[in-house]
Amino acid sequence: MYDKILMSSMQGPDYEAILKNLESMGGPMKNALMIASVLSIVIGLLWCFFGLKLIRVWAAILGLALGFGIGTGVAAAFNLSSNLILICGAVGGILLAILGAVFYHVGVFLIAWITGSSLALLVLRPKDWKLALACAGIGLVVALFTIRFAELIIIVITGINGGMSAGTGIISFLPFDNQIVRYAVIGVLVVAGIAVQLLMESGKRKKRTLENAKKIREQNSTANEVEKARAMIDELDKKPAAAKKGTAGKNQKKKKAAPKKNKK
Repeated sequence: MYDKILMSSMQGPDYEAILKNLESMGGPMKNALMIASVLSIVIGLLWCFFGLKLIRVWAAILGLALGFGIGTGVAAAFNLSSNLILICGAVGGILLAILGAVFYHVGVFLIAWITGSSLALLVLRPKDWKLALACAGIGLVVALFTIRFAELIIIVITGINGGMSAGTGIISFLPFDNQIVRYAVIGVLVVAGIAVQLLMESGKRKKRTLENAKKIREQNSTANEVEKARAMIDELDKKPAAAKKGTAGKNQKKKKAAPKKNKK
């Protein structure tokens, strides 16, 4: 029973079920759930359009959640007290959040693994732990690809995940439920999110290239100025030497001319 509950929770929120439950509720609970649903849509849109740009933020949040889960799981396996389990979870969450936020590649790996696994869970909808582990393995394979194609993989998986989450949430608030409209909204959000992120990354790389080109030009111009200064110094050194040679030549001519006068 607990396995089924956990597996269903791993497959993502069911917005339609949430809204149906909201209709039967009233007061603060209904408002709280409504706010939570809206926040989930906002977060989905942020994932969709700013997945790569806010990668350190996402890495810190997901690292905190994953580290807390790993810490509490390990502590519970050793039959520790409830306070120690919470402490171990907090320590694990904070450490993994710091690693994901500070080290770029660690954050990329975490996001790719968790997001890839969650997409596999949404698509396959596992009913047992074996298939769930297979989904985690799929996420790990996606994360390994980030070693070679970090930015592209992050853009694609965050665009898909964010578009699916936000699109499903938006459709659930509409007064009608149409499967074609659902897929259309999700598809538009996914394509738009990936396109926007690619454009932002392209602009970032173009700006970086221009800055590097400017630095190279400045270095070349500085080197040219140094060469010109050296050439001027060499010319100044050559002129006094030439003047000395000219004076020495005149003195030698005078010395040669002197004996002629004595003969006379």
